[in-house]
Amino acid sequence: MIDSNVTVFSDVQNKLGESPLWHPLLNTLFWVDIKQSLLLSKSLSSSVTTQTAMPDTLSAIAWLDKSHLLLSTDTGIYKYHIKTNIRITLTLLEDTQLTRRSNDGRADPWGGFWLSTMDKNASAGQGKIYRFYKSQLTCVVEGLSIPNGLCFDKARARAYYCDSKTSCIYFLTVNEHTGEPNLAKNIFYQFENTNVDPDGCVVDTIGNLWLAVWNMGCVMCLSPKGKLIKTIKLAANKPTSVAFGGNKAQYLFITSASEDTNTHQNQQGNVFKITGIKNGQFEPPVVI
Repeated sequence: MIDSNVTVFSDVQNKLGESPLWHPLLNTLFWVDIKQSLLLSKSLSSSVTTQTAMPDTLSAIAWLDKSHLLLSTDTGIYKYHIKTNIRITLTLLEDTQLTRRSNDGRADPWGGFWLSTMDKNASAGQGKIYRFYKSQLTCVVEGLSIPNGLCFDKARARAYYCDSKTSCIYFLTVNEHTGEPNLAKNIFYQFENTNVDPDGCVVDTIGNLWLAVWNMGCVMCLSPKGKLIKTIKLAANKPTSVAFGGNKAQYLFITSASEDTNTHQNQQGNVFKITGIKNGQFEPPVVI
């Protein structure tokens, strides 16, 4: 049964909607469609979803200031002017490896940006996670298949990530002042059903982790100790990622995918909004 607090925010049917980002200075939700190389956006007051075509495969975004986003694509990381669509290259990333693309990404609380790359066919062990910090790009995790779930708990000095292929969520401890990771990983939550894929995550102000669960059609909320607090059912079977938003971060937005769905008469691929969120927080800007 779908929770009454869940509504459709955008009925555009994304093939692979991802990376929802609430821009707190613009009061607008941005997200991407990886399969269609689109940047999309919509404000709470608008009935229109804006779509902007990208020249490469865009997978993750963050915000820099009122005028700019940071874009992560299959060629690199870019500073992007929202109104003019002008892009400035910040760093190239595996741009000569044609079988690879970027995947999940999120800003960390120390001004950095974490992003993942993967083989386009999700070959085992080819996925990596990078951190872009003070104009330097460093690989921090290797040997993954479908790296996802990048999010951060500053109070506990944690960086979370998933490998969707192993149905497992991990975390790294990081330096509390700089966010620089320690390389030893810890298991945070292991799904017993390996047909279920943990996807995008975000952490609230009290350290709970909100997770989109691909193939399970829901959002799960886990405590900082990895205990299940609640499950919220969605009308889409393949939710992909989550973001807090609204003028007080009182909503949770969820992107989803329709890439394996034959019908266009349902809500697969829509963006959803959950009301009644009490501990949401805005994403921090990336500092470049």
